[in-house]
Amino acid sequence: MHPQITIEGLYRRLIPSKFPTIDIYERFGGREMQAFAAELEAVTNPRLTAKSRITGGDISADSGSTRLQNWNHAPFSYPMPEGSYFLPAPYSVMELAFDERAALARAVLRREQFLSQTDELTCGVDMRMLTHRIKGEFVDLRGLPADTSQKARRLLGKQLFEDGAQGIVHHMAELPGHDFLCVFTSEALVEKATQGAHFRFRWDGNQINRIFDFSSNADIDRSELFAAPKAAA
Repeated sequence: MHPQITIEGLYRRLIPSKFPTIDIYERFGGREMQAFAAELEAVTNPRLTAKSRITGGDISADSGSTRLQNWNHAPFSYPMPEGSYFLPAPYSVMELAFDERAALARAVLRREQFLSQTDELTCGVDMRMLTHRIKGEFVDLRGLPADTSQKARRLLGKQLFEDGAQGIVHHMAELPGHDFLCVFTSEALVEKATQGAHFRFRWDGNQINRIFDFSSNADIDRSELFAAPKAAA
């Protein structure tokens, strides 16, 4: 049996986002075309379909709801065709990091994987930081050996998910020294997510070598981001 611990605190992730933030339908021109695009999305978007099912058809019913806020709701609505760190496809979960640096590094690895698979040329990818307050009982897998295979991790994660666990706290061999969460249920989200800094990931055709921070108007070097964290004094 793996130990369970109480998790209560702020955890972070990054999502693709234009800077500055825009209305995704504004480029469609007239109001009638924008309304048509919104109606079409309501039919085809898994997140909106799930929200409609939960709210009895009112897809705008997130103004006062923590669980139905788009940023909190979406990760549990979209299938993950590539799977996640602890679950195979198509399980839908929210993956978070304890600190901003770890969240940035994790997002860089995920974007690099995607951009490599699609053979993208040099480009910039805009991302924004989200912070989620989490509270719940999580299975502590930080003692799992670093060389545990992806197949073994996912078999274990699937079993814990099916057994009703709220999620997993774990380490990543690729990013040592940081804590990560794999959240299985939106019940662990106790507040609406908040938006933080925007970043531009600079893809050079091979890797993301620099990250531009819009809030400080400065670049973060890749080597700095992936350096091992210093031990506490």
